[in-house]
Amino acid sequence: MPTDASSVAAAARSLGAALCGLLLLAGCGTTPAAPPAPEALPMRVSDAPKPPRTAQPLDEAVLSLTVALLDRARLEPPGPSGRHDLVVDPLIDRATGQQTAVTRGMEQRIGTLVRERYPAFNLRPFGTAALDDQPLILLGAITPVAEAGVIPASEAPFPQVYRIWAVLGDLRTGRIVSHETAWVRGPDVDMTPTAFFRDSPAWNREPLTAAYLRTCAGDPGEAIDPAYLRALRAQAHAADGVRAYEAGNPAAALAAYEAASALPGGDQLRVRNGLYLANKALGRDGEAEAAFGAVVAQGLDRGELAVKFLFRPGTTAFWADPAISGDYPMWLRQIARQTEPRPFCLALTGHASPTGPAARAEAVRGRLVAERPALRPRTVAEGVGASQPLIGTGTDDATDALDRRVSFAPEACAARL
Repeated sequence: MPTDASSVAAAARSLGAALCGLLLLAGCGTTPAAPPAPEALPMRVSDAPKPPRTAQPLDEAVLSLTVALLDRARLEPPGPSGRHDLVVDPLIDRATGQQTAVTRGMEQRIGTLVRERYPAFNLRPFGTAALDDQPLILLGAITPVAEAGVIPASEAPFPQVYRIWAVLGDLRTGRIVSHETAWVRGPDVDMTPTAFFRDSPAWNREPLTAAYLRTCAGDPGEAIDPAYLRALRAQAHAADGVRAYEAGNPAAALAAYEAASALPGGDQLRVRNGLYLANKALGRDGEAEAAFGAVVAQGLDRGELAVKFLFRPGTTAFWADPAISGDYPMWLRQIARQTEPRPFCLALTGHASPTGPAARAEAVRGRLVAERPALRPRTVAEGVGASQPLIGTGTDDATDALDRRVSFAPEACAARL
């Protein structure tokens, strides 16, 4: 049957349009959509479980602590970037304020978990540039306890369980937004001080450490300790100094400690120890001695100073290695010089680990008197053995060096003179 060409063309066009419309309705008339991106791991879960109240291996305890801390945090909406800036103020040992192998390891593990599992958090170095942006800040500590599930610290030697805890603070609001606790098996815990704290010659109970720990004790909704907030920029510079010293860069460490000392909260023992160590490493003996004199003066004025003299095992003789004890004569000289003009007497207390003698304070007193004879009637020494440990591991190595300290405590002279 004959067909009109124009009619056939029109019919073909109509059929093509109809088929195209059907294809469009079916979603096949365009390039196929890309598959959805895989969901980031994990999304925060506000009702995530709290860590168990049993003692866990260290890695598991840090994992459960971190997940609960970040998942359960009561956060304000993030800034324009859509992410929460986060810094970590280095974790510490509760008793001493020191950073140790275990606190450093915990900090590194937390950082890894944040980077791998929490894309909503932008982990930044703890420094003044980050603080200018008012980030979230994470603090934490560790302490021995009598058993898993309990909170109070234990002073018993040879601890078998430790408690770890951390808080998250929001520097925009000045408040705690999360607080979690976990327990760790004692054999997993290495309390060896990191290099800076191992090398620091002196120790006392720092007001700033107390402010850090008060912040760590805060519950969600409570204010961050104001003394801690005032000192944050100095803390950041001091942390830079610790990192530089431990990286073998004493010049950068010195610059960081000098910057910290000029700021509110910079008048802290960690900074003064740092000035001494950095100057010593740079061969600036005069500046190092002046810095140690400032360490002693601050401790005496605050009523407490402990110095880490290392003795030969079982004796009252100093360790013979000049790399360790070479500065001891200068330390004694500065303690004597700083004490003599002050209007008080000085009580020396010798501490020992469980295996050490109790007569070391008298040996140190004799050296002070040899340096300044006028101190003879103004000084008294006693040994308390291992009855007042700060660390309590009983390992007689770098881990518990502070348990073999000699403490210097000012006291009234009236009854003595």
